[in-house]
Amino acid sequence: MNLRKFAIRGLIVLAVVVALCMFFSGTIKTITTAKIRVAQATTGRLEEEVDLNGALAFPQVDRVGHALEDGQSLTIARVNVRPGYEVKAGDVVIEARVADYENALKEQQSAYDEALEGLLELESKNAGIRLRPSDEQYADAYFALRDAMKASAARRIEMEALLAAEGLKLPDSGAPEGASEALVKAIEAWRAADSAEQAAQAAMDGVSRYAPDETTWTYITQKHDFEEKMAEAESKMAALSELNAAVQAIRAPHDGYIAEVAVKVGDTYDGSGNLFTMTAQDAPPVLRADVSQVNRTISEGMAVSIEIDQYSSVETQVVATGLDDEGKKYADVEITPDVRSARGSIYAMTLEETPMTLVFRAQQTSTLIASSAVHGTGDDRYVFTVETSYSNFGGSRMTVRKTPVTVLGEAGGVASVQEDLGYYEIAYMEDRPINDGDAVMLYAD
Repeated sequence: MNLRKFAIRGLIVLAVVVALCMFFSGTIKTITTAKIRVAQATTGRLEEEVDLNGALAFPQVDRVGHALEDGQSLTIARVNVRPGYEVKAGDVVIEARVADYENALKEQQSAYDEALEGLLELESKNAGIRLRPSDEQYADAYFALRDAMKASAARRIEMEALLAAEGLKLPDSGAPEGASEALVKAIEAWRAADSAEQAAQAAMDGVSRYAPDETTWTYITQKHDFEEKMAEAESKMAALSELNAAVQAIRAPHDGYIAEVAVKVGDTYDGSGNLFTMTAQDAPPVLRADVSQVNRTISEGMAVSIEIDQYSSVETQVVATGLDDEGKKYADVEITPDVRSARGSIYAMTLEETPMTLVFRAQQTSTLIASSAVHGTGDDRYVFTVETSYSNFGGSRMTVRKTPVTVLGEAGGVASVQEDLGYYEIAYMEDRPINDGDAVMLYAD
């Protein structure tokens, strides 16, 4: 009886000892074996994202002003647009008026009236003079020659100034070699004016025998002077009225977006600069980003993402690159209809910069794995692939094998490698250094 009790107690003690040995052996194995996570490699193109800010820019613009004669100016009465506004051809952009229009018109009217009074008085004093056809022929030839000589002298002065500036001499025909386009045109204009003067001189020589007597000639020249003054005053009044009507509605020459408004209400404009600039035809605005700190090659067609909200974004692309006035690199991003809708309007983009993400995408497909799974430096790079073996009793054992890889690039925690690892499980996030052939186990979830 005592022997039986002793045997039972011995069996119980043995069972406890075996259980404790199994427990501690498992614990020791757990403590001494490296823990890993495993991941499957994927195939795709490596992408790297760079956050940028784009400011609205207008790469090509048309400059819109209004030609004025010396001494004329405009007063800006109203400006109907701001930079970023969309306009259609014919839309009224600026409203203005000729400065001191009423007084300027009154001044020319007074000049006309004064010349008219002088003409009427002259006619009254010379009522007895009867002009012969020969007198009129002589007068027409004389005044035509005078005008031709004035025009020829003006064209010659312009030409000689350009010849001196370019250090060239006038040949007997044509233009000197190396002459600018402006000089070529000036020479052509002078030659035409000189020919007209010679023709006028020939006409004058043909009627010189018809010279009127002194009294008649004095009457003819005074009458011509008064008529010239009247015609000049009348022409200036017509031009003033036409100009004042035109500048009351200065319109957009074509469809586009306003890039800059150079005047404001109350300003005086003398015709020497722009009233406004707008995008040239087929040259829409863009989002221009400073990329001088991006150490990667940026080319046309690269993808750009613009966030709408935390759940969605719109896609666009780089359409141009270049250097700004300070020598900094920039990239121009296309403003698609989706981008414009997402940001509200082109005008809204003038108020603040647009955050966007430039996406560098590899040209070719490769194997993509977590960068943390790649070990080594330089040309000696490798990963640990996982092998699992099974025993006849249902147990399993995981070991790692060192596998060399060729790293093509890394971005955003992802590495692109040349080798095909699609059939392997890759070890990463190991809790301690591991070596080829080491036994490992998965982290307990």
